[in-house]
Amino acid sequence: MKGKKIPHDLQVWIDARKRFRLSHAQIQMARELGMNPRKFGGLANHDQEPWKSPLPQFIEQLYRDRFGKERPEHIVSIEEKAQQAAARKAERRKAKAAHAEFKAGVAWYKADQWDRLCEIAADKDALEETYSEWVKVAENGCAELSKAGVAFEKVVVDVDELEAWCRERGVPVDGANRSHFVSEFLRLKYR
Repeated sequence: MKGKKIPHDLQVWIDARKRFRLSHAQIQMARELGMNPRKFGGLANHDQEPWKSPLPQFIEQLYRDRFGKERPEHIVSIEEKAQQAAARKAERRKAKAAHAEFKAGVAWYKADQWDRLCEIAADKDALEETYSEWVKVAENGCAELSKAGVAFEKVVVDVDELEAWCRERGVPVDGANRSHFVSEFLRLKYR
């Protein structure tokens, strides 16, 4: 991973691999065994204590004993692991940035569905008398959001989908639940 810094928790494994001349497979075995690379020095002194196996053979033997197989099926080097972690982190940042662009959702209704919305709304009194009156109020609300610097997105709401959504949850078709419907729509869209 030239040019990119490897996290410290992975760098200690790279240092141990170089210092004790271990292969990528042996390092992965040691990681899967839960070994501490800082303790390898005490394990790798087979010259001074001849009854000990050399560190590479010791790791392989422990792995065989614990997992019943010679080596891991898929070997990933520490550098590859660091690249994968960096890629996941970049993807999370990208998703978070995309999600942050849309902080507010504004429910937008079609003229041909306005009467249907008024029929099913639990808060009919709170709705405007006509669609054109509602559009004026909604446009003023959008202008206020823009003035305040709030990013928003107009979400065209299908009234039948809204009604089905409210019925599934056992909630009335009111202002709070219409807002909740729009928020959930945006959350799923930018997830």
